[in-house]
Amino acid sequence: MARFLARLGWRPTRTTLVAGALIALGILLTGVSWGFFFLVGLGMLGPGLLRELGWLKDHDEFQRQAARRAGYHAFLATGLLAFALVALFRTGDHGMKDPEPVVSLLLVVLWFTWVLSSLLAYWGPRRTARTMLISFGVFWLIFSVADSLHSLPMFFMQSLVAVPFFALAYTAGRWPKITGALLVAASAFFFHFFDLYRVFGPVPLERGGGEVLVLFIGPLFASGVALLRCGSSDDPKEKEQEPSH
Repeated sequence: MARFLARLGWRPTRTTLVAGALIALGILLTGVSWGFFFLVGLGMLGPGLLRELGWLKDHDEFQRQAARRAGYHAFLATGLLAFALVALFRTGDHGMKDPEPVVSLLLVVLWFTWVLSSLLAYWGPRRTARTMLISFGVFWLIFSVADSLHSLPMFFMQSLVAVPFFALAYTAGRWPKITGALLVAASAFFFHFFDLYRVFGPVPLERGGGEVLVLFIGPLFASGVALLRCGSSDDPKEKEQEPSH
């Protein structure tokens, strides 16, 4: 497994593998009991807690500074969202009886902001955008296989949707600003096409719309903005060497 990941350009440390295993196990075991979801939190936050306590020393100074900067960005984004939600729900009756969607959205924003800031610090905008776009393409292919096992023509048609993601992953390194503009435009298109604007409707955040907005539109829009801000003097192969986070 380690050799396979290295060929993909990623050399995870033992800490990263253990944390990833905890996250995957916690998600899988939610089918048994949602109490196991706490394992996801341990996988995501446990390594950082151990590093701050001085019990885990696997990061150099650059990685520690980048991680703390990402944590500050996550604090700002999640804090601003929390104040906005309090202001929203205390100005009238919005039909929200269950606090779970709000808590889930805050966790998603916290995690997404930290991951995005960390990747941008480690890899820079071009490689981060390429990684996210390839992940999107692979995810769509997996979805196509799961949804079209009974029909090969349907699988072929659905899998074509993944092609633009791989194409944009290629152009992100060569023409970052053009790719960034296309990603911002794609974000606006998907936002309208999938009716994600409904999260701001009479019953906000219903049916997990907030999480979908962050995890689906967020990477595309953030990658697009990062590429648009990418300077012409940036190395096209920026930070190809992998961090050991």
